[in-house]
Amino acid sequence: MRFVQYVGVAVAALMLASGSAHAGLCQAPFMHDGGQAQLSGSGGMQMGADLAFSEVKTHDGDSCEARVQGVATFGLAGLPPSKSSLDYWMSVKNGKASFERLNAQGKREPVNGKFDLRMLGLFAYGEPIAKAGQTFPAMRFQINIDHKTVQTQPIVVNTGLKKVGDRQTIATASGNLSCWPIRYTRITDPTQASFNGLVLPVPGMTSAVTDWFCPDVQMVMKQESEQSGVASVVEVTKLR
Repeated sequence: MRFVQYVGVAVAALMLASGSAHAGLCQAPFMHDGGQAQLSGSGGMQMGADLAFSEVKTHDGDSCEARVQGVATFGLAGLPPSKSSLDYWMSVKNGKASFERLNAQGKREPVNGKFDLRMLGLFAYGEPIAKAGQTFPAMRFQINIDHKTVQTQPIVVNTGLKKVGDRQTIATASGNLSCWPIRYTRITDPTQASFNGLVLPVPGMTSAVTDWFCPDVQMVMKQESEQSGVASVVEVTKLR
């Protein structure tokens, strides 16, 4: 279960970077010194985070870097959430993020994990959303877990064809906004993890997902999902 919690914390931290449909993480509203993003989750899979951004440098539209500090949580139904402190240097290049952290000698070292910011549909759709019925192609992503924490094979995530629904007004942390629902299936392949020589199976997961992209703030402000009949919601609750 600690493995699942670790993955959830990592994804929760990245989900806060809900990028625009026209650009990516480097143009996110919080990507500036003093920026803050807060995300809260409820339901069967509870994810949350409260992150602060500093030392931000933007090189061009798809390349930037920042220090990310804060706290992320992840929990499954019936279990108390796991909490993790975060302090990473994040570099974004061509829509992909890599991370570094300080080692015992006070020097930066790479974290063995690289995440495509388009994963889960929260970061970029590659082109503007123009109308209901518009589609975005299926995609395949891979998460490499930091092997100082756990030994495991890379986690493979597949997102099915995404289809835009009719625009609707929803309540968000930025007020009532007119937003596009983008619906698709997300499949996480089964794998296994090893803790101090103990090998544990990690089951696959299939989710029906709806991302709510709100053009007024150029953000996916809410993601709804359902796994095995259990509903979950993750929302941006603070943004500056």
